[in-house]
Amino acid sequence: MMLYSQDVSKCSIVRELEQLPEQERLMLEKSIALICEDSGVDFSPALSVVKNHNDLPELRKIAKRFQRDFTDVVILGTGGSSLGGKSLCALTENKSRKPNLHFVDNVDPVTFSNLFEILCPKNTGLIVISKSGDTSETLAQINLFIQWFQAKLTSSQINTRVIIITQQRASILRQIAIENNFTILDHDSNIGGRFSVFSLVGILPALIAGLDVVKFREGAAITLRHTKEKRVESEPAKGAILKATADKHEKFSVNVLVLYSDQLFWFGQWYRQLWAESIGKGGHGMIPVPFMGTVDQHSQLQLHLDGPSDKLFSILMHDCKDTGMSVSASATNNIDLGSLEERTLGELLNASQCGTVDALIDAGRPVRVLKINDLNERTLGSIMMHFMLETIITAHLLEIDPFDQPAVEKGKIRTRQYLSKLKVQC
Repeated sequence: MMLYSQDVSKCSIVRELEQLPEQERLMLEKSIALICEDSGVDFSPALSVVKNHNDLPELRKIAKRFQRDFTDVVILGTGGSSLGGKSLCALTENKSRKPNLHFVDNVDPVTFSNLFEILCPKNTGLIVISKSGDTSETLAQINLFIQWFQAKLTSSQINTRVIIITQQRASILRQIAIENNFTILDHDSNIGGRFSVFSLVGILPALIAGLDVVKFREGAAITLRHTKEKRVESEPAKGAILKATADKHEKFSVNVLVLYSDQLFWFGQWYRQLWAESIGKGGHGMIPVPFMGTVDQHSQLQLHLDGPSDKLFSILMHDCKDTGMSVSASATNNIDLGSLEERTLGELLNASQCGTVDALIDAGRPVRVLKINDLNERTLGSIMMHFMLETIITAHLLEIDPFDQPAVEKGKIRTRQYLSKLKVQC
């Protein structure tokens, strides 16, 4: 049974986008066949990990120790090393569960100053994630935390509170871990950072946060199984057809993902990286834009409805009609609140979602809607797998490699060059 449903508005432009040429249909079938193989392809570990729970006993042991020993846990990393875990752990927001998790994915000096001011070294655990082990930002982050720890703790106290996640190869991070006797967990070298949320990269923080990671992987496995069974008629394949055809259409340049739950904010950021780094190659790649309702109804919707018609909209609707407090005029001296009277916040949010969808369709914008009844570990796993598969298949239809990011290296090289120049000047 699928954990979500998908519906596409039948405006004329969508019908045009759904007409897949025979050559591209053959490419679609080839892409699905690769997904069905489960072996011998670059991305199979990123998908098959959802069916294997052999890693969980060791990760649970670490998570229980961190829950017991620390009031705060800091996760260092950037991009795919952070966004997947953040997306999953957002499900715990507004809960009183300890320890507090702090995802640090930047090197802003103000952020570090503020963090060191509120945290206590004795009560803080540290998880450091870098697949390559040579990411400049992550190396700077761990260096600062080691300095911070050294001011208050002994070497033996420090090495018991640091976990390093990196691939099994020679790197600066692995060398730091070995020299300091830190625990090292191997990052699968065949799983790219932006595809790593179902691996220990996302699972360990989620376990510390108290989430049910088995259900998370089960939800992903359901979508993966659906895709293998339905093949070109599966939901990810249908979405990929729309995305790939729109990408080739000279009219479309923006890929908008509309979300109506605060708990999905970081999911939107995760998707932005997934799409941008996987599809943005060789002149391809609609710009990914997360839209957070209801906030962005008051900041983006005017442009989307009355600006250029260059956007494809994907709206993830979460049914929350039976949730939240009710609005009552008695609380404000019986001032008439119109249609708000006796409505719950969930009903208002549902009405906002439906109103936005109707307005976009009425304006002739291409819209597809994905619906979930409940937002939990299982449905989030299902939706994240959907967008991973959709992105992979879209890339194959566009004849590009979804798993590399060659242009990103150019920025990294220039960063190192600027740092070298500063050193020479000093």
